[in-house]
Amino acid sequence: MSETISSNPYAAPTSELQEPSRDDQVPTIEEALSRGYDFRIGELLGESWRLVKGTKGIIIGGALVFYGVMLVASLLLGGAFGVLGLFSAGSAGAVVGELVFGILATALAYPFMAGVSMVGIRRAAGQPLNFNEIFSHFGRAAPVFVTALIMTVLFYVGTLLLIIPGLYLGVAYALAIPLVVERGLSPWQALEASRKAITQHWFKVFGLFLLLALIFMVSAIPLGIGLVWSMPLFVVAMGVLYRTIFGVLPPPQ
Repeated sequence: MSETISSNPYAAPTSELQEPSRDDQVPTIEEALSRGYDFRIGELLGESWRLVKGTKGIIIGGALVFYGVMLVASLLLGGAFGVLGLFSAGSAGAVVGELVFGILATALAYPFMAGVSMVGIRRAAGQPLNFNEIFSHFGRAAPVFVTALIMTVLFYVGTLLLIIPGLYLGVAYALAIPLVVERGLSPWQALEASRKAITQHWFKVFGLFLLLALIFMVSAIPLGIGLVWSMPLFVVAMGVLYRTIFGVLPPPQ
């Protein structure tokens, strides 16, 4: 005789407010902040350099496509204002055109940078890489833009008050935009999570950024050829830092 197995009537009720299922090895933001982390700059850069292979084409190719799109948008916008007779030098139309293009460029640039950051994060986590990753986060353009806007305003306010607060925030907010697209946090949640995490080892993260900036500048000296390696190195290093602190969720199916 077979028995029908029914659910336990005495089991605790479940709640729709429970966190969605995730990989047990990936901590929540709260767990990541409470567990702490540490890293060595040399080891992080060494791992990042080993992971650069396979990312150069995606990152450089994505940048070329993005700047190509921005060039076309600039030409189309300039042509539209020219047809309307508004784009003469020194005219109000020229000022409006520059303002419109500036807003458009900024609105497109940050989701693009978020996509580039996700390439580094995926690579650091050993997840499959896809060229479309760079352009797959424009659906979150609004929260990404708001995050960047708040971050920029607070950075400049901190810099105007004293140089040190601005420098502190400039480093502390470095992982805010990836948190918006990878974890779906709100702008303020992402800014605070990034700040609280990086503050745990602020000087070490600052040292990492300083060394990466030095590598970037030196690589640009021979006609910029070295940027083919230093740009992906910077992206992957940021990905390794992000993975070290927060872990990385599996990519959406």
